Amino acid sequence: MKTIEVKITAQFTVPDEWEVIDHVADSAFPDDTITVLKIDNEYYDFFPECLMKVTAPDTVLWSADEGRTEEIIDCMSQFKVRMQEIKSIS
Repeated sequence: MKTIEVKITAQFTVPDEWEVIDHVADSAFPDDTITVLKIDNEYYDFFPECLMKVTAPDTVLWSADEGRTEEIIDCMSQFKVRMQEIKSIS
């Protein structure tokens, strides 16, 4: 087995009312915040395969089910992927 590193960089031109904020996904852990995209009082995080909507600590809804993924991806102005193999130290 070997390790690879993938760095994905994307830039989006988004409406002014969309915000990038720190969000507490689980109120039981108030110090554990994640940076999310806030749209209309809904919170979105990015994952390699899709966007995930975080509505409550115990509920996850995929934004593709609501059509938000396409709306957000349409705002993308740049996308870069850099992949490299990490040399292991023996």
